[in-house]
Amino acid sequence: MFKRLFTPLTLVNQLALIVLLSTAIGVTGMAISSRLVYGIQGSAHAINKAGSIRMQSYRLLAAIPLRPDDNTLVEAMNTTVMSKELIDAARRDGQLQQLEELQKYWQTRLLPDMSAAQNPQPLQAEVAGFVNGIDQLVTSFDHTTEQRIRHVVWVHRIMAICMALLLLFTVVWLRARFLHPWEQLLNMARAVSRRDFGQRATISGRNEMATLGMALNNMSKELAESYAVLEQRVQEKTANLEQKNEILAFLWQANRRLHSQVPLCERISPVLNGLQGLTQLRDIEVRVYDLEDEENHQEFSCQSKISCDERNCYLCPRDLSALPSGGITLKWRLTDGHTQYGILLATLPVGRDLSHDQQQLVDTLVEQLTATFAIDRNQERQQQLIVMEERATIARELHDSIAQSLSCMKMQVSCLQMQGEHLPDASRQLLGQMRNELNTSWAQLRELLTTFRLQLTEPGLRPALEGSCEEYSSRFGFTVKLDYQLPPRFVPSHQAIHALQIAREALSNALKHSEATEVTVSVTQNDNQVRLIVADNGKGVPDHAERTNHYGLIIMRDRAQSLRGDCQVKRRECGGTEVVVTFIPEKPLPQPEGEIHE
Repeated sequence: MFKRLFTPLTLVNQLALIVLLSTAIGVTGMAISSRLVYGIQGSAHAINKAGSIRMQSYRLLAAIPLRPDDNTLVEAMNTTVMSKELIDAARRDGQLQQLEELQKYWQTRLLPDMSAAQNPQPLQAEVAGFVNGIDQLVTSFDHTTEQRIRHVVWVHRIMAICMALLLLFTVVWLRARFLHPWEQLLNMARAVSRRDFGQRATISGRNEMATLGMALNNMSKELAESYAVLEQRVQEKTANLEQKNEILAFLWQANRRLHSQVPLCERISPVLNGLQGLTQLRDIEVRVYDLEDEENHQEFSCQSKISCDERNCYLCPRDLSALPSGGITLKWRLTDGHTQYGILLATLPVGRDLSHDQQQLVDTLVEQLTATFAIDRNQERQQQLIVMEERATIARELHDSIAQSLSCMKMQVSCLQMQGEHLPDASRQLLGQMRNELNTSWAQLRELLTTFRLQLTEPGLRPALEGSCEEYSSRFGFTVKLDYQLPPRFVPSHQAIHALQIAREALSNALKHSEATEVTVSVTQNDNQVRLIVADNGKGVPDHAERTNHYGLIIMRDRAQSLRGDCQVKRRECGGTEVVVTFIPEKPLPQPEGEIHE
């Protein structure tokens, strides 16, 4: 019967049917057990309620004569006696009539007698009878619970027997349908690997194994016929593959280096050097744009410079021999259809051409460079999003916790000050000091919330500063000039947000206090340091501004310290204020990589 049932089905469907059957057995057992356990749980709650009724009965007996203060005990007793858990358990276990009799006895007899009694002695027998009825009810619950537990045990035993039988059937089925045919196929595969194409597999049935056996038999026959032809083809292809092996090895090494964690120059320049060695191209150069701005770009070549020697970098060749002048300048744009990341420039000497393989090599390398820049920019964007999410979370927590508490305290202090006529002078002075401190704390918290809610819509410091300058230009009524001279993505996102907040705070101070008619923001590079300057031609910053509750200046210096840099606020000789921030951008630490052969 099983053979007729399983033969029309594929092996996958047969295995799925076995798994479905085992799942059905398990789910059925779990469902039955869950229903029984639910009843056990309800009985347990009912037993607890009954025990509470027993205890409350004796408490009420001890409290006779009952006073108005004992109404809470009576209400608690009524709630427990009429509890839904007790009624549900009694209905489920068939003890609802007994429970209703106890409830009626309590409401119509025992409760009125306790309310009217002045001495507990006459009611001891009634309370004992009521408690005895509760005990009988609990005994009924216990008996029903024991029956359910026995049922659960028997259900588990039956399910275990069914699963054991199904497991035994599965083992026998696997041996007949999988193991024996698999051994034949494996033996035939081993024979083919020894170039023995005469062995055949004999598998009966209409399942996948039989189909695979027929396919292997046909394949072995065809292999015997085409083996000689393939040997000749392999010899012809070997020579061509050896020529391309060097190109493939270069692309593999280039891919590893481009996706390593070393600085961008150390990744690109050796790759360009290898490309120059495999092709006729000379003077290869890569220009990386900052947000598709061709004017602001970073250049990488395959020749060493003085700056490379200062960093002890010797990845590129030195003292290259002079090449013939002239040639054709070739360009490959590094774009993925949405964003242009840069351009690859190279010179092809006169009278020389790129072969088909060399052209494919350059095209593949262009794709790898584009993918590298896309991944780097996406990682920078993801890192920036993570920083923004963390800061938004902190801002929400500050607003929902500390801000609410400060507002509540300010209202409470205001209420106390309104009653100041009845307070001593020392208390009124103390309230005034408290209010001033609360106002100070509230101002500081608003500064923090404003800075934490600041968002970077684009990766990098430059677009953020451009957006801030445009925003404050509309507020000032004149153009805030920006002079940005850093290479693309020179400042990491987690440092860019601090630098942006310092610049915005300086612009905000200039807007509020300077009365300036000209404001400039400049960002320059001095060796490995970044110098951010916000200058105006206003009336200048007052002396000791930090001591006049100007928390913005304090926050700017704190943020500069978080950048491991320095922030100076000073008067300009020609008039106005100048905020100068200097810091060193952090660079990603190189991660251990396997050996890279060039």
